Amino acid sequence: MKRVLFSIFIITGWMFLTGMGQTPQNEIPKPEIKFNATIIDDQSISTKLHEVSWEGKVYLAGTRGKGTVSIQFEKIKKVVFIGEARGGKKDAQITLKNGEVVAVTFDDENRFYGTTSFGNYRILARNIKEIIFE
Repeated sequence: MKRVLFSIFIITGWMFLTGMGQTPQNEIPKPEIKFNATIIDDQSISTKLHEVSWEGKVYLAGTRGKGTVSIQFEKIKKVVFIGEARGGKKDAQITLKNGEVVAVTFDDENRFYGTTSFGNYRILARNIKEIIFE
């Protein structure tokens, strides 16, 4: 009888504790491949970041004309966002390490994540002025 009660207690406790597992709002995705970058926001504030990701991924995904494109971080030197966000979109020019410049449009709600020396960092694409990869 004691074993049955103990088993019920353990199972009930486990169900209660695992049901409480919601991710805190300040958590950010941690990519498997670690990239560093400096981000400059639309107020010209520069922030050095580690373990950066775009929507939790290590590539930028957007549109180019009617098509979609994804560019791996390892190929990118810098990203310069142009103008203001319009219609839920934000235009950017991506300079690749080989010198080629590619125009890409992003959803202005996309998020760029990273870790700073003072905490986690998250910013919407519409608020980014420039990203410089190291």
